[in-house]
Amino acid sequence: MSSSSQLVLVAAAFVVGCLAFVVSAAPATADTPDPKSCQDAPIKDYPFCDTALPWEVRAKDLVARMTAEEKISQFGNTASSINRLGVPAYQWWSEGLHGVANSPAVHFGGDLPAATSFPQIAGIGATFDMELVRAMATVISTEGRAFNNKGAAGLDFWTPNINIVRDPRWGRAQETPGEDPFLTSQYAINFAHGMQLGADLRTWKVVATPKHFAAYDLENWGGVDRHHFDARVSDRDLVETYLPAFEAAVRQGAAQSVMCSYNAVNGVPSCANSFLLQDVLRGKWGFSGYVVSDCGAIRDIRETHNFTSTPAATVAAGIRAGCDLDCGGYYAQHMQAALDGGALGAADVDRALVRLFGLRVQLGMFDPPAAQPYRALGPHDVNTPAHQALALRAARESVVLLQNRGGALPLDAARVKRVAVIGPHFNATHTLQGNYFGVAPYLVSPLAGLAAYAAEVEGVQGCEVAGNSTAAAADATVLLVGLDQSQESEGHDRTALGLPGVQDALIAAVAAASRGPVAVVVLSGASVDLRGAAAAADAVLWAGYPGQSGGQAVADVLFGAVNPSGRLPFTMYPADFAQQVSMFNMDMRPSGSSPGRTYKFYTGTPVFPFGHGLSYTTFSYTWSTADPAAAAQAPTSLRIADVAAAGRVAAALRVTVKNTGARDGSASVLAFASFGDVRRTLFDFDRVTLKAGESRELFFEPDARAIATVTADGHRVLTPGTVTLRVGDIARTVQLTGEPLVIERHPSSRGTQ
Repeated sequence: MSSSSQLVLVAAAFVVGCLAFVVSAAPATADTPDPKSCQDAPIKDYPFCDTALPWEVRAKDLVARMTAEEKISQFGNTASSINRLGVPAYQWWSEGLHGVANSPAVHFGGDLPAATSFPQIAGIGATFDMELVRAMATVISTEGRAFNNKGAAGLDFWTPNINIVRDPRWGRAQETPGEDPFLTSQYAINFAHGMQLGADLRTWKVVATPKHFAAYDLENWGGVDRHHFDARVSDRDLVETYLPAFEAAVRQGAAQSVMCSYNAVNGVPSCANSFLLQDVLRGKWGFSGYVVSDCGAIRDIRETHNFTSTPAATVAAGIRAGCDLDCGGYYAQHMQAALDGGALGAADVDRALVRLFGLRVQLGMFDPPAAQPYRALGPHDVNTPAHQALALRAARESVVLLQNRGGALPLDAARVKRVAVIGPHFNATHTLQGNYFGVAPYLVSPLAGLAAYAAEVEGVQGCEVAGNSTAAAADATVLLVGLDQSQESEGHDRTALGLPGVQDALIAAVAAASRGPVAVVVLSGASVDLRGAAAAADAVLWAGYPGQSGGQAVADVLFGAVNPSGRLPFTMYPADFAQQVSMFNMDMRPSGSSPGRTYKFYTGTPVFPFGHGLSYTTFSYTWSTADPAAAAQAPTSLRIADVAAAGRVAAALRVTVKNTGARDGSASVLAFASFGDVRRTLFDFDRVTLKAGESRELFFEPDARAIATVTADGHRVLTPGTVTLRVGDIARTVQLTGEPLVIERHPSSRGTQ
């Protein structure tokens, strides 16, 4: 991918030497007005205003000029101004999960009444389209800069959420691209690049903040909330499942900020966890940006986790572990006591501040306006026709066709003149945005979308018998069902996996009364047991929370203007999964108390599996004739030492994908590996668009890490045995021979706290 070359450019732009630069503070005299910015005397001649100097030198100079009181005032998300140094007040907290969103720094109104609202991220995961992810993030950062230039947003966006969907009951599953570490890693890389990289690599466009580090995926379940939860996680599961997306975001995505989570990990609160924040994040991965706490998580160190005994010790635990910024006021309130009592040193404070102001320098906050490459962005760059078109494209690509019995879809507009639209979401608008949203310029409901295709569209709320007569008189019936934020949201996990209320009964009754084809469209951010819907309806589609153009996208798919191409980014489990395993159980592999989690380890039969998605056309997968060995599916033997030295499996997969149907269409082609006790694991994917009858050759090559076994200590080891590589319905085997070889070591989590 191109991300590695871009990372080199970014690294080259920001690498600095360890330069010593000590300057005595020179406070303004009583009769000198405070400077407004680096353009004003006397500070315009200070090193922190010199754009020719490395950012680290500038940040150290600025911090050195601050008094102790001024330093402490910078440690909350609402940072005070330092007028004598021309440092403006700054609100660090901006949100931009799937569009510039409501948050303390973001303000809608005036000539910025709205921002582009993309599908919620579970739907973006279903696209398997990383070019789309980067384009979406680029739009968010462009609009974020435009808001900032009008004083209506900050430049630090606390997004993306890249926690793995370990359990379908998790209320925030909707915010993430799904259950697979590789897919989530690729999303993290491309989202960070789209947010941070712009036309000028000398200045970050905005800062992306992957969250929540680490092993965070419980809101409030079984009488325990996220502020009290202690996630007991093995080193093996940390390395294999919970950490890869964060590593990718930092190492390949160059994310400049990371948010630590509310929960504890193995007895230590995440925001005071030196193993995670120092040994892993900064030590192993080389992270040099700042760490911010989730909001209130510093207070939780003492008050809910009981990890420290005093407020001063709590501040010291957070700062020394590597959490530089408190979303809240706990640091600012108790830092002086920590300094006075010796729990915290001046060097600890300065180190954190240099990280914080280093990013403010790199964002151009202390540069002349003429030197800031994004200063010209404004309201004319928000909600543009191109941005609207991209949001519509994203919504269309996110729709997953789960079932199409008898070719019921697409509906024929020439024959279907009357459509019944029934169900709790028949006229949904704000529900289409999921959570962490801003003000959308418009919200196209399913009812409005379908009205563009049928001469007569009748909408009924449903969940009552009244819907039956409407369906009986229609040429086709579309049921809009699913979840909303009352069922799944931040702070609220589900306890059951079925459709809530009487929705299954509604589907069955309406389907029995309908005289035309019946399609069920499900809005949700995570797995729902859809066996009842699949039994009663002809077609079933999952649409996530599809954003501002969601209703149009759903209608376009139902009537065939768009050929569906989405694939499920998570496993759809049967309802009894919720009774088979506790949400407190963090283990991924099956055991006596768990059937296993995600497609990689689940031993049950899913309602619909990870990666499932149908099309109105068909695709075939064959070994390319350019690779005779692959064409014959001949097993290949490779020496472990050679694989380790190359860092990859040289027995590459050359696959020809052909559109064998009568319609043009797109396909996300997924490549899996199976080895040891790993049933399947995604190691690569690509997306192709093919005209009817057209074919294309794709090339997949797993790297060594993708087929390495993770030991109990978290080390990655190439072990002798059979590895099966699969694309579509074809597979080949690779035999690894030789002695086991450790290719990557994990820092020891024992004795570090």
